[in-house]
Amino acid sequence: MKISKQVLLVFLAYYGINCLSNIYFVFGPFYGASGASPRAVGLFLSIFYMAMIICRPLGSWVMERLGIRRALMWSSLLSAVTAAGISLSLSHPPILLFFRAISGISASVFIVATVAYQSMIMDARSRGIGFALFTTGSMLPMATVVPLSEFLLKRGHSDLYLVLPVAVALICLAISFRIRDISRDTDEKPVWGTYREMLCCPGVKPLYLTAFLMSLADGATLCAAALAADRGVPVSWFMISVAVAAVIIRTVGFRTMDAVPRILLAAPAAGLMGLSMFGLSFSSGWLFFVLFGTLFGLGIGAGFPTDLSIIGDLLSTEYHPKATGSLLLAIDFGWVITPLIFGFISPLFGAAGSFRLIGLFVFVSSSAVQFLCWIPLWKCQKQQM
Repeated sequence: MKISKQVLLVFLAYYGINCLSNIYFVFGPFYGASGASPRAVGLFLSIFYMAMIICRPLGSWVMERLGIRRALMWSSLLSAVTAAGISLSLSHPPILLFFRAISGISASVFIVATVAYQSMIMDARSRGIGFALFTTGSMLPMATVVPLSEFLLKRGHSDLYLVLPVAVALICLAISFRIRDISRDTDEKPVWGTYREMLCCPGVKPLYLTAFLMSLADGATLCAAALAADRGVPVSWFMISVAVAAVIIRTVGFRTMDAVPRILLAAPAAGLMGLSMFGLSFSSGWLFFVLFGTLFGLGIGAGFPTDLSIIGDLLSTEYHPKATGSLLLAIDFGWVITPLIFGFISPLFGAAGSFRLIGLFVFVSSSAVQFLCWIPLWKCQKQQM
């Protein structure tokens, strides 16, 4: 099977698992209407992401032990079982939370495996473009399966809505059968690198730090509604601008991204997000929310695929599963830490002041990483050529 076909299959698998998680974006109001308390709804939504964060390294371990194909098959099958369990346990909250948590584990394994495999099969020349297009798979579900889910619930087809994630998981399972393991054509069992060896490779620690700073800014999207409410502006102006800009830079603008060495693009992308937050904190009209949302979207649109691509630039294949899992873990932390920071400092500085401080911290820190880590590494690589 050709590499191009494998790339397409892995993209469809990645898009499918993101569809599966996005279906539950509209589950909260549906669950609340069935009698669940706001606390129960919040716990249902958050436990999935808590499980994903905890189990990022598990995805690397499973992929190394089972191979890409079996890892995807078993995790998608488990996703189908948990989705069915959720649909049948609405009146039993403890069981519902159990299935939701297990679905976070299966999704985490699936995502780590698909991202790592993408990094392993793409060469250096096509890796940047490949990841730019590949990561649109995490944003397209918001424009496809989320409206479909909302439509089904508004029309009263709750049974179809609850069956939808099961169907998507089974489609992911069918795709997984067609994906080929890297080591399939050889009898030798692959030898995987260790975390200690990986962390000693030049550029790995700055990559994790850059991804973490990017995630601190990205996590602020969870708090943008508070700032928008203070300024009397619908937060949708910001959110839509972010999504549109991110998709555009990853599709139409991917050649622009490739014009800059990837190790010199990662920190500026995070810095642009921080600078956008800083500017947004002074905004009071929808036009500025669109402007800074667009800049923010360009940052995350370029930063996320660039960080994933750098794994392949810095490390050989035997480190990719562990590097992918740990990098996604670093990115996950921002979604946990930023809302906590915002919750602690917003009573003191207000929503605008909190955005200003977090944005300024991300911008200054990203600039420091660029000048102290990435530029020296780039110069060293040029000398070795």
